[in-house]
This record gives sequence, structure tokens and C-alpha cells, in this order.
Amino acid sequence: MNPVDAKLFAAQLDSHLPLLDLHVFPPFEAEYELEKFLYEQSQNQVSAARIVYGIGTGKLKEKILAILNKHPMLESVFDEGASCIIFI
Repeated sequence: MNPVDAKLFAAQLDSHLPLLDLHVFPPFEAEYELEKFLYEQSQNQVSAARIVYGIGTGKLKEKILAILNKHPMLESVFDEGASCIIFI
């Protein structure tokens, strides 16, 4: 197993991974909550977190992944369907 896969596997098994559930927010609030969460995690020196955007129509997922994939604070983003794991 390569180091990236090992890191992702460990994060998937971590029951204490910080979690942000965005599927309860409308898109305009979800973006604010996402930025707030990312800032808090970086301040707490967290290296990985899970973000849930749900299945729905896919619009929220599309918007959130577009933000995450361009975010300068993030090392990588792994989409898992209704959620993703990010490395900070």
C-alpha cells in the first residue's frame, strides 16, 4: 500500500475524525460553514477531517468539491460519494 492510500485508510477508520455535516444547510450557508470549519481545524492543527454533503441532487456536492479542490489550505480531497475526507 502506498503512503497516500495508507493515510486515507487510516482516516477512514478514525472514529474521532472531525466531522462537518453540510447537507442540512442551504448552499449559501454551507459555504460559510465550510470556511469556518476549515479555519477551526487548521487552528487546532487537525490533519484530516470528513465533510458530509449528502446525495440529493448533487448541486451541494458539486459546489463544495469545487471549493475544496481549489482551497489553498488543503493538501488533498478524497470524494467518497455522499462525503469526502480532506487532508489539511
